[in-house]
Amino acid sequence: MSKKRYAIYFSPEPESDLWLFGSRWLGRDSATGDEIKRLAVNAIKPKRQREITATAAKYGFHATIKPPFRLSKGHDREMLDEALEAFAAAHGPVKLSALELTELDGFIALRPTQTSAALDQLAADCVRELDHFRKPPSKAELAKRGAADLSDAQRKMLKKWGYPYVMDEYRFHMTLTERLEKPERKAVLGDLRELGKDIVGKPVHIDVLTLMQQKSVDDPFEVVKCYPLISMAKAQWPRQKTR
Repeated sequence: MSKKRYAIYFSPEPESDLWLFGSRWLGRDSATGDEIKRLAVNAIKPKRQREITATAAKYGFHATIKPPFRLSKGHDREMLDEALEAFAAAHGPVKLSALELTELDGFIALRPTQTSAALDQLAADCVRELDHFRKPPSKAELAKRGAADLSDAQRKMLKKWGYPYVMDEYRFHMTLTERLEKPERKAVLGDLRELGKDIVGKPVHIDVLTLMQQKSVDDPFEVVKCYPLISMAKAQWPRQKTR
């Protein structure tokens, strides 16, 4: 059984101010796989910064569109690549409102100041229309995710789609930390707002989807390929390869 997992993310354009801010805060560039010099903050020491960003760094600076999954039986990377290319071609880019640095369920994240129905629809379409590529999670994986404090609606999403925060429960965000206690969270957030003053308040264009790959659960996610959202006629979708 392959240990590889894939995910479909939005990742900012490499070398953009947003990309550099997120990657330097996490200390890792998921496009190159390289560790990079971190942005320093006053609120915590470097060791603590590494601790509170370890998980986010492993996943890379991103916003989730379709959560991590293993390929289902009868599907391979080539088929996923072809399907994702067709999906992206059939869907247009989305313009988000300005980003803000804020708290989300105890985490620190970048989030748009306004919700976007177009973005929510893009994420829902991606989860739904590519779901046949997703191998159902094991009982152990479901139990682990189900152990979180989930609402009834989120548990329904977990059962149907293998992840609780999709469809109506989806919230676009770019995670920057682990869940933190309030005093530390407030202090770190204050420093990040100062460091990120040049990237907040600006709209974000979701014009590509990024396929990420993780070789095993212990390895970091890395960029595989980017797919432009170009809004060709939807009659061309879906275009699946059968074997």
